[in-house]
Amino acid sequence: MSRKTATKKRPTTRTTATPTLTAARAALPVRPHPGPEFITQQQMAAAYAARLANLPLIPITAWQPQPDGTVCATFPGGATLTRTADSTGFDALTPCAQGAHHHNRVTTGTQLRHAATAADQCTNLHGRPRTLTLHQAATTAADTQALTRNDIDTGLAQRTADTETPKEHPQP
Repeated sequence: MSRKTATKKRPTTRTTATPTLTAARAALPVRPHPGPEFITQQQMAAAYAARLANLPLIPITAWQPQPDGTVCATFPGGATLTRTADSTGFDALTPCAQGAHHHNRVTTGTQLRHAATAADQCTNLHGRPRTLTLHQAATTAADTQALTRNDIDTGLAQRTADTETPKEHPQP
């Protein structure tokens, strides 16, 4: 009894992707890469130092590394905290109502609150010309004394008389 030991071949069919399936795969949306998926040593150090200084809670990823080696975090009100690797505190830039930014060196949360309060209460114009209100203009006009031409000439004559007197030179 002999058996035939032939193996039966199965028909091979290759599946090829249809053009519509390939086009559909290429059109799938790709999630944009937000940046590096790691945090730097400076970010961790700044967040840790901020927590030790009792500053408001700032997430580690909110500290943005800068090209000069510092890290900065911005608050919703516009205040910015900056920390360098070799410093013990933070540099705070707090905006004031006059349009300038006040620079303060802070090491505690209390100092940051005082800096923000001082910037909120700032009345310095920071080099901008002052605009008077109608009330201020009326008050200023009332305080101004009127001068006649004779008063002006008399004052000018007295000043020139004081400067035209010769001074004596000391004798050796």
